[in-house]
Amino acid sequence: RPLIGHGQRRSRARRRQPPSLGKAHAEAVAMIANVLSARGLVAMVLAAVIGTWGVSTHPVDTENPFLGLIALQNPPVFRALAYGYATLWFSTTFFAASLVLSVFAIVALGRPPRLRRRALPPYPAPESRPTPTLVLGESHFARTVGPAPAPTWLTIPQRGLYTGVMILGAVGTGKTSACMYPYVDQLLRWKAGDPDRKVGGLVLEVKGDFCRHVRRMLRAAGREADYLEIGLHTGVCYNPLHNDLDPYAVAYAIGSLLNNLFGKSKEPFWQQAYTDLLKFVISLRRITDGYTTLAEVYRYIIEDELIRKNLQTLKNQFDHPPDVLAVGREWYHGEIRQTPWTLWVPLGDTHVGHPYDAELEAYLAGHDIPFDLRTGSAAVCADRRHRYEAIHRWFYNTWNRLDPKVKASIVEGVVVFLSLFDENPAVHRAFCPSRQTYITPPTPGEPRPLPPLEDLLETGHVLGLNFPVAMNPALARGLGVMLKLDFQRAVLQRIPKIGADPERPWRDVLFVADEYHAFATVGETDPTGDERAFALSRQARLIPIVATQSISSLRSALASDEAWRTLLQC
Repeated sequence: RPLIGHGQRRSRARRRQPPSLGKAHAEAVAMIANVLSARGLVAMVLAAVIGTWGVSTHPVDTENPFLGLIALQNPPVFRALAYGYATLWFSTTFFAASLVLSVFAIVALGRPPRLRRRALPPYPAPESRPTPTLVLGESHFARTVGPAPAPTWLTIPQRGLYTGVMILGAVGTGKTSACMYPYVDQLLRWKAGDPDRKVGGLVLEVKGDFCRHVRRMLRAAGREADYLEIGLHTGVCYNPLHNDLDPYAVAYAIGSLLNNLFGKSKEPFWQQAYTDLLKFVISLRRITDGYTTLAEVYRYIIEDELIRKNLQTLKNQFDHPPDVLAVGREWYHGEIRQTPWTLWVPLGDTHVGHPYDAELEAYLAGHDIPFDLRTGSAAVCADRRHRYEAIHRWFYNTWNRLDPKVKASIVEGVVVFLSLFDENPAVHRAFCPSRQTYITPPTPGEPRPLPPLEDLLETGHVLGLNFPVAMNPALARGLGVMLKLDFQRAVLQRIPKIGADPERPWRDVLFVADEYHAFATVGETDPTGDERAFALSRQARLIPIVATQSISSLRSALASDEAWRTLLQC
């Protein structure tokens, strides 16, 4: 036992010695590191000392017959040789010292020090982060290989997320599994239990499995009820034309899509013609009935007589203005905004009015919404009349005067896409719901209408478009682009609301697009380009996360050769 105790004391003594030795070693290493970091100055000092000593102890041998002959025959050459000899004492010493010290620095300091290394801090759980941040991985040395003695987590702060995250990688490099999944999961788990702060957003994909993973993430975070999915058989229907988007924005998106999908014509006439036709037909249906679908637009494009009947109906209304149903603004914003009646106009500061409609009157009475029946006037219909006159001029002065062959080519170029909404019953049911869908609750087995996107975003819902591109590439891309435009409209409408109530804890909104090149639109020629929306939406607290194969993928998907540069800079 005494031996054991003595051994323990010796062991403790040995254990007490290393701290002083380690401190001395650390000081020596630090001193060497300081010397090596100033190796340029050290080399200059050595060169000055050795050069001075060499020139003074080994001067030019003037007794040398060859040098003496050169000095007699050509004094400038002799002086050049003498000065060059003196310079070599300094320069050779400087370069040799620099080389030796640099090699020593690479060998000695090339690897990070192994002293006082600590483990990586605990992973910051998304639920406990004070602000939405994105952990990308570990942060070590910036220019050398190897683990750092004090590693940290590499994160993107909240303000950095508003500038957007783009993931580039070739096929099979793990863009989705290694980046998209964990990044989206972190943001969806942040403040998952806070109804006022949890993140909502939109998910676009083309593979068909990303939405399933998002649903799983939300289920794990206790947010399964926040997920809504748009697809052929998801129980939710969505009308891309039932929103506040300007008809020109929707028409241009479809025209650009047609031009990209079917030949990428460099002749601007065809895209302009597609856009013009779609814009005026959509506008006509909106000012006539207030509600339309892409299938209905298709029928009006292939049959001019329907357009003539609508124009005549509008003319009769404007000649004899109908009565107006007036309701309070608070009732309109709370109960009526989602309905298919969209011909509302302001009636002073407290009320809005709609041309008399028996079905609307029955709806208001059935939902106990107070309303007044007022006498119609031309002032109430002024905006609709202005649009009517523009459509009338286009139809009779432009459209009807086109050569029949040109007109047939334009119509065929448009209906090749729009016919998909009329021909396929599943597509028609999911993306061309009838007016009645927004008036009465759906019967069992029928899809329910998608609530307004602005309401979904402000309640923290996550919307996914599950329409794999393998089913129909043109339809999948077209629906994705139109849903993205509707989403961007809802996001940009948050800016004045946030400015009017800055004290409110506004939630962050997420935009996720896997294989982003399938949905990209840019603003060199597109008035609704992504770079404009992303640049403006930073104030609306939008967090865009997109993944694509390469910059070449974006270039091939966009009509312009230089538009992709603007998108990358936004």
